[in-house]
Amino acid sequence: MPDTDDANPMAFHQQQADERLVRKLAGRFRIVNIAWIVLSILLVGTVVGTIAAAWNIYVISQRWKVPAMIEARDPRVPSLFGNDTGWYVTMLVVNVALGGVVGALLIGYEYFFLRSEVLSNRHLFSGLPR
Repeated sequence: MPDTDDANPMAFHQQQADERLVRKLAGRFRIVNIAWIVLSILLVGTVVGTIAAAWNIYVISQRWKVPAMIEARDPRVPSLFGNDTGWYVTMLVVNVALGGVVGALLIGYEYFFLRSEVLSNRHLFSGLPR
């Protein structure tokens, strides 16, 4: 019996496109995690900056596995982004109040770009076709 991908070239190409998108999203989230670490290192030097840096490192330690979850197409991924808008507000307030503008830019990128990409492609994490 022929493989379903061989029988349907369009499904195969869609699967390949989905895999590329998943890898791209995971890679972008890894870059954001690294940017948060770099920002946190740069913030150390003042008491207030150190508090913001410690907060950022704590949050990133909680979110470090998200790129691997994206690559594994874990069904929990969309809920991490969809139900967690309070996290973005908290990070924005902490970083604007204690850390400055760069943290706010990272939050904006995560919220308006990465989050919306994941949520608009939630089918990738359901195991169901579009």
